[in-house]
Amino acid sequence: MRRKGALPLIFFVVFTLGTLTWTFLVGNSPVLGLDLQGGVSVVLQPNGPVENEDTLDQAVDIIRNRIDALGVAEPDITRQGETVLVQLPGVENQDRALELVGQTAVLRFRPVLQVLPPVGDTPTTSAPTTTAGDGATTTTVAPTTTAAGAGEQGLADLGGLTPGENAAGLQATTTTVAPSTTAAPGTASTATTVPAGTAAGECTGVEDTTRLGDDGLPVRLNAEGLTPRRRDEACNTVLLGERDEDGNVVTRYLLGPTALTGDALSGASAGLDQSGVTWLVRPTFKSGENGIDKFNAVAAECFSAATTCPTTQLAIVLDSDVISAPRIQTDNFERDQIQITGDFDESSAKDLALVLEYGALPVELVPQQTQTVSATLGEDSLRAGLIAGLIGLGLTVIFMVGYYRLLGVVAVASLTLEFALVWVLISYLGESRGLALTLAGVTGLIVSIGISVDSNVVFYEHLKEDVRNGRTFRSTVERSFGSSFTTIIKADIASLIGAVLLYLLSVGPVRGFALLLGISTVIDLIATWFFIRPAVLMLARSPRLRNNNAALGMPNVKATA
Repeated sequence: MRRKGALPLIFFVVFTLGTLTWTFLVGNSPVLGLDLQGGVSVVLQPNGPVENEDTLDQAVDIIRNRIDALGVAEPDITRQGETVLVQLPGVENQDRALELVGQTAVLRFRPVLQVLPPVGDTPTTSAPTTTAGDGATTTTVAPTTTAAGAGEQGLADLGGLTPGENAAGLQATTTTVAPSTTAAPGTASTATTVPAGTAAGECTGVEDTTRLGDDGLPVRLNAEGLTPRRRDEACNTVLLGERDEDGNVVTRYLLGPTALTGDALSGASAGLDQSGVTWLVRPTFKSGENGIDKFNAVAAECFSAATTCPTTQLAIVLDSDVISAPRIQTDNFERDQIQITGDFDESSAKDLALVLEYGALPVELVPQQTQTVSATLGEDSLRAGLIAGLIGLGLTVIFMVGYYRLLGVVAVASLTLEFALVWVLISYLGESRGLALTLAGVTGLIVSIGISVDSNVVFYEHLKEDVRNGRTFRSTVERSFGSSFTTIIKADIASLIGAVLLYLLSVGPVRGFALLLGISTVIDLIATWFFIRPAVLMLARSPRLRNNNAALGMPNVKATA
């Protein structure tokens, strides 16, 4: 009978200690949230009225996919009315993360008409030679000399370049688009062509966007010699720039009307080439006329250096910035057999892949408020939370042991095992599901101490009442536990309902509080049945404690049953 009663206790203790040991062996630990380890948060709002509420939900999903691809642990991307809150805990390169989050305009592919230096740069006369892989075509661009650019007043002093002439020698970094597999000799190309001036997009009537000066370049330019963002219309010729990590323009591109948008893409990935040394990007287009067929139509124009794409380059533009301008090395591609090569490192290749895969959003979002939490402040918050928890736990231990003696020791042991299980679960969910422990979550754990102690107090007070009524401690344990456990279940279910509703109806850190409070409540029910009940039964059966009610925190009265 004793062995049978001890089995649940042994199982619970072995399971808890075993999972805790496994957690430490595999190196799992809780993932800390933004307020505990530092990070950055940004509030994004639509740049204009939103007609369809579903567009914001779709934008949230795309931003979440982009952030997940960055490897940020437990990002919190939520919609709050007509704004989107993005919280990135523990992100190392905060500027890069914010830049990728903020790139929310429509992704466009535009043919390159000319390549120009930044305003004020010394012109260059050499031109790069680009060679494709086995079986692909080699394209050499003749050198062309141009002068440095100008600003808002126009570019009449650029040497009289007109659309169709090439200044590719001014490009700092050359990238190429080439097929990743070589077509069989004699295979005919089936690429189609796009009429000059065709654009994948509509104009909204912004004036002066199509005006070209005598030099063939847009008249309205800003101080950097670029088309202002508000005048970047899909159907117009524009002058846009490629920027370095510091945001400075390194190359300017005269671009034709948009040929296709990011809607034509189904995905993209970054990886190493066959040599395992060079990084490249592999975009994948959709099938049909709205995907690879449209891209092949543009590729045919650029490959043949037609007047609509004289440089053989196709620019990838996001939010009015040129992300890359690779050369086209063949006139026909398979949708999933395309490689973009160039002077990529791991970071730049993955960034371009992210832009290609998640660049197109249904609504343009702009940062409204940005907040950075330093790692030092996060450590201070974590320290304060731990101190508060330890103080609360210490006072609880003093009270329970002082008032209930050995039964108080059982309560403290139960609290310890419950905390161990919560630690295991938080660590596992943090590693496998990205669950982050926030300051609100720590608060939930501290509150759960009271819930767990309540379960012990309900049981122990039932025991004391029965002992006062003349029953022996040993005879009343089972009876008292049955009545007490019904009360404990009702109380814990009430707490659990509150936690579930709070989790479903709230956002941000409040959900962390609700989740950990709910987890702790469920674990309290398990510990009450599998640990407290058999542990108290074992104390009741001990011959040494049979007549020692004081050691058990029970009243010293004469038992009648």
